[in-house]
Amino acid sequence: MRYVTTVESAAALNATAPSGATANQLFANLAASASAGYKLRRITLGVRAGASAPTSQQLTVAVVRTTARGTATTTNTPQALDPNGPAPAITGLDVAWSTVPTVASWLAPYLIEWTFNSQSAADLPYELIEELVVAKGAGNGLAFINVGNQMPANHLYTLTLEHEE
Repeated sequence: MRYVTTVESAAALNATAPSGATANQLFANLAASASAGYKLRRITLGVRAGASAPTSQQLTVAVVRTTARGTATTTNTPQALDPNGPAPAITGLDVAWSTVPTVASWLAPYLIEWTFNSQSAADLPYELIEELVVAKGAGNGLAFINVGNQMPANHLYTLTLEHEE
């Protein structure tokens, strides 16, 4: 079964590594559950700049594996692409924290990173031999972080994730 989850980051997201109760560059963590893992199948990433055109700037988003979920204060629930399907088994997409998730390192090298211009978008499929797999376990997940450049004022990321359970 396939599910979709969306999030919009905070505006003017900086590029300082997450720590303590401040998420800084972290804007999403798709968390597994104790009973279910998932395969991430599609990532669609863009930039919105309020009422004006985005400032032309190179941006990089990286993905790191999480090993402990942290303390999420806001979680977006995945929606089934087939409205007749069951509710998702995974925890959901955490988008705000009082304590950020645990990873081996918030610094490069990352599991994956994409660089694109803020006036474009990225639509990345992970199918067949290209799979992003997260094993079941309450602390397991994939976190999305802004790296390299701080986003301009009023600019935010839009992220849509499609996963399969």
